[in-house]
Amino acid sequence: MSDTDILYEAEGGIATITLNRVARHNALTLEMLDDIERAVADVERNDEIRVLKIETASPRFFCSGADINEWGDIDPQKMGTRFIREGNRVFRRIAELDKPTIAVLSASALGGGFELALTCDLRYASTQARVGFPEASVGAIPGWMGCSRLSELVGATRTRELILLGEPISAETAVAWGVINEAVEADQLHSRVDAVCETLIKRSRTALSVGKRLVRMMETGQHEYAHELAASVCKASPDAIEGVAAFREKRHASFR
Repeated sequence: MSDTDILYEAEGGIATITLNRVARHNALTLEMLDDIERAVADVERNDEIRVLKIETASPRFFCSGADINEWGDIDPQKMGTRFIREGNRVFRRIAELDKPTIAVLSASALGGGFELALTCDLRYASTQARVGFPEASVGAIPGWMGCSRLSELVGATRTRELILLGEPISAETAVAWGVINEAVEADQLHSRVDAVCETLIKRSRTALSVGKRLVRMMETGQHEYAHELAASVCKASPDAIEGVAAFREKRHASFR
């Protein structure tokens, strides 16, 4: 990892990415996105890791969004082809991770920070946290698929409210809307998330992976996920074992 803006550790089957650019309210830079992607790649490869948490070292912000000092002077073409494209690649990788992911919102998640939280399967928040899309106040939009992911959760009406007004909502309101799973007092948040992680670790790896892919199929309608699921089912069958063995032994397969 470069510098210390992104911290990463894995212990006891739980990986944790900590946003640690506290002085800048965890405003995301391209370098930070690269570091997040490297951490997610390790989670993908490491079979010992069962759950990924994303949390913050800042008492005020989970993440305040994309760093306007970095994207503010980018020309319009590079804004789309570099800044937005790279962020979407990283966020998509989190969203498509076959292991459960949890956003721990001990503080507010705004703009790109809210979009980052929306990539996770589960979101647990402090009652003091707020979430929202303030981009309209600086002449921008949520560019990292936040509009789409939020609409999948709450529908177009609520999504328009957050995007057009640009006003954040409380954690309790976000729970009522179905954006956040649960809001608890700040001093109870980490113990609540730890309990959720322990529950997930006890569950079937296969069931969690297949369950996540089924949900993605329903959300996106993308047929590639159906093919992924079908291929996994076939690979798990005795026929697949026999087929591979027969190929390697240069004989006809005997399916039962």
